[in-house]
Amino acid sequence: MTKFSSTFAFGAFAVLAAAVAFNTSAAYAAGGAKEFFVQDYNFSKPMHGYSGHSGNYYCDYQRLPNRKCVVNANGSESCKIVGWTLREMCQ
Repeated sequence: MTKFSSTFAFGAFAVLAAAVAFNTSAAYAAGGAKEFFVQDYNFSKPMHGYSGHSGNYYCDYQRLPNRKCVVNANGSESCKIVGWTLREMCQ
């Protein structure tokens, strides 16, 4: 049963990879593809970003906490937020 599952998973992955490669090359050939980029900014407190169009791109933002975790003597984990990352994603 395991061999069948791994063979099926590999075949499904190969088909998916081929489909993505074909669609990506077709979009670039048509000249309609824009670059997707991600930029991270670090702050000591949570910051907001403007979600919307910026020139020819649409940008969106995520506020992500940066945590520092320690394991206590009894084995439990204790985490504290030490900063924030503002992730900008534009497409």
